[in-house]
Amino acid sequence: MPSDRGQRGEFRLGQELLRIPRQKKHGRPGRKYGSRTALDAKHMDQILAVQSNIYDQFHGSNAGREHFFKADHAEAYAAYYTVMYLIQDTGESIQSHMKRGFSSDPWLAYIEFWGVMQAIVIQQDAIKELYEAVIGSKLQITKESDWSKIRDVRNLCAGHPAKRANGVPATQRTFMGRRFGHYNQIHYELWDARAPKQPSHPAFNLSAMIKAYDAEGAQTLNTVLCALATKWPKAVSPSDTRGAHVEDTSTSGFSIVINLTDEADDAGSR
Repeated sequence: MPSDRGQRGEFRLGQELLRIPRQKKHGRPGRKYGSRTALDAKHMDQILAVQSNIYDQFHGSNAGREHFFKADHAEAYAAYYTVMYLIQDTGESIQSHMKRGFSSDPWLAYIEFWGVMQAIVIQQDAIKELYEAVIGSKLQITKESDWSKIRDVRNLCAGHPAKRANGVPATQRTFMGRRFGHYNQIHYELWDARAPKQPSHPAFNLSAMIKAYDAEGAQTLNTVLCALATKWPKAVSPSDTRGAHVEDTSTSGFSIVINLTDEADDAGSR
């Protein structure tokens, strides 16, 4: 593994811990960057916020750190610090791109679209790994969830499977061209064997789908956070006056209030 993260912050192995400063905001919401039109809505805020709280909870608990530093828990600790980076990197990158919008150059926009979609899949896989490392069981995702829907639409735009037949009235083929639209309206072409000479061009709101997924992903991370706080409570000094209410909105049915310290020498970091 690399010994540092360049300008992003420190990456230290062994008994040393992660400390990743939060990046500066990329301009103001609604600002235009050349031909790109930014979105006013904030996305990935919920996932990034809970990820930050997980970081603070982990680093505030001596018992938790000692648990993961044991030799037989080395794999779980490796899973923790790698997926924490993946969740942050993908979340901040998607957030930044959504503020800028897709390029007016169709070739660049095409690559950007698939980069965004793949980043979401990478983030989802990282959240699943973090859940398994802390909870000890695999995360169960329903087919009806917003989490699954955004993966399904990615496969749909990629034309996968190439010849769709299961679950549809007739054979279908799909693909997405270079001039597909923008975050609020992504178009793709759908060929249906029932009307072979009349392909349709359905659309979906990727911005709304990411926002819905952000809420679900944050809920899963909240489950992880509550499990950490329950297993390894954070040691809080009497001088700490600020706190954060963290509620587990999953089906496990409990909530926890923990205090998160505010380190003066690391303002804005996790």
